[in-house]
Amino acid sequence: MSTRNTVLHALHDVGLAAWFGGSLFGLAGLNAAAEEAGDRRTADRVSSIGWAKWSPVNFAAIAAHTIGGAGLLAENRKRALAQKGHTGTVNAKLALTVAAIAASGYTRLVGKKVEDAVIHQASDASSSTTSPLSDATTKQGASSGAGEAAREADKRAGQTVSNVAEQLPVDVARANRQLHALQYAVPVLTGAIVVLSAQANEQQRPGDQLRGIARRAGSAVSSIGSAVAA
Repeated sequence: MSTRNTVLHALHDVGLAAWFGGSLFGLAGLNAAAEEAGDRRTADRVSSIGWAKWSPVNFAAIAAHTIGGAGLLAENRKRALAQKGHTGTVNAKLALTVAAIAASGYTRLVGKKVEDAVIHQASDASSSTTSPLSDATTKQGASSGAGEAAREADKRAGQTVSNVAEQLPVDVARANRQLHALQYAVPVLTGAIVVLSAQANEQQRPGDQLRGIARRAGSAVSSIGSAVAA
């Protein structure tokens, strides 16, 4: 590669690491810890609050990974087309990324339905009131106006997700089952992206690039020869 793309690589890698690591921790750590609470409702409440707090960070991680990945794809588009084998890796990564984004988005909608059922039926507050902004801003009188505006914006965002979640044609029990299945799907999909990213990095070696380009050229020559013979 003739130029460095450090910022794009950082966005791609750090975003993916947070996306994969956060989803895996939520599944193996947060949910397991919530189960120790005892009854099912309390466990769902603790788990829902944890996922709600993580959601904005997760969104930022997905955005960073997507921006970095799109930038790297634009920078390496010629090699992606010319190097045989790398094209397949790129296409597989794109497909998995789209699937992981869709799974993450739907997980949040289903999680919001469960969250509203177990938390907000007893309170008129939006899930976004569980944001750290609430505690931090109330302790600083000088910034109370800005804090109130931030809380209001956070609350409106939570209410928007709630409105979409209410349209889901599932009851709460079914939503809970879907949520647990989706929470397994996201780390599996993002973990597969991590593996393909490692493979793509290996394909950047000069030797791999030359072999891939030579194979692509050989395939093109064979195709032309077959067409002429026909």
